[in-house]
Amino acid sequence: RARIETNSKSGLSQFLRPNNIKMSKGTDGGPKPQGCFIKLYYDDKEEDYELWNIKYELLPTGVAICTYNTPKSLNSLTLNQQWETFALLEHMARDDKVRVAIWTGTGERAFNAGADLRGDRTLTIPKHIRDAYLKRGMGPIKGNFVLHNQTKAFWDFPKPSICAVNGLAVGGAANIALVNYHDLIIVSKKAEFFYPFPKLGFTPELGSSYMFPRLVGFAKAKEIMFLGERFSADEAYKLGLVNKVVEPSELLNEAITMAEKLVLFHPEALRMSKKIMNQHIRNNLDSILEQEQEAIMTSLAATGGPKQIGTWMKKQKEWLEDVKSKL
Repeated sequence: RARIETNSKSGLSQFLRPNNIKMSKGTDGGPKPQGCFIKLYYDDKEEDYELWNIKYELLPTGVAICTYNTPKSLNSLTLNQQWETFALLEHMARDDKVRVAIWTGTGERAFNAGADLRGDRTLTIPKHIRDAYLKRGMGPIKGNFVLHNQTKAFWDFPKPSICAVNGLAVGGAANIALVNYHDLIIVSKKAEFFYPFPKLGFTPELGSSYMFPRLVGFAKAKEIMFLGERFSADEAYKLGLVNKVVEPSELLNEAITMAEKLVLFHPEALRMSKKIMNQHIRNNLDSILEQEQEAIMTSLAATGGPKQIGTWMKKQKEWLEDVKSKL
């Protein structure tokens, strides 16, 4: 098994981690061996690796199921989970037995809670492999809030990808679920989506500043991003953000059924269809993500991020109530 490394420095946690939450080192809610193995590829070599954050299963039909599996942390986007995501994308792209990928989460509570507020820096993928991945643009970049490399990796994944949203998806994870990381989206009736960006001093990321207005229209996109209010699975369906809403108990079976329909088609036809449909936006994706990163950094500098903006909003609420009381 991989040697566990920890690193207490995080470009994200300086803005996101509350003062009273200690760094996790893979204990409560942290990664644990999943009992499933994939291949890691580096320098024309390959190495077996046991996953710690994401459970992986390849069905005989060619349907691969990737399950975020750290439920105590609501499957949040820890550093190790991000690294394993890159590893899985490459493993599945290279494995000819994989025809369709499904991404989901454990249980019914959360698909993924977004940014890791715990500051978990546990790493199980060896450093020499991480270094090799980074040379190819495959890996998280410290201080990069828009998940630049991960966003491009999902857009470039050459096989059909289905997102089966089992529960709450917050911030970046809502974007992972809804904003073209995946090709088809099935959601549980218990799923909810939440963009808390204005309450944290953040701005849209993962390509959502460009994609969301084109998916739901500018007015609705700005309502969702500006007000930061939760919306349901049914609302997501009415907005055209998802393909189907199902009972929680039917979610994975529905996703597998849809995947098996895709298995019947020639993989090259699907690959080229996906490529050409993505390509027109993919050509500009680097620029979109760079502008999003710049906007976030400017906003964080001005607002101080979550630690300061909460105090500011409390004072603003008191001011507004005082003004209205005098009308």
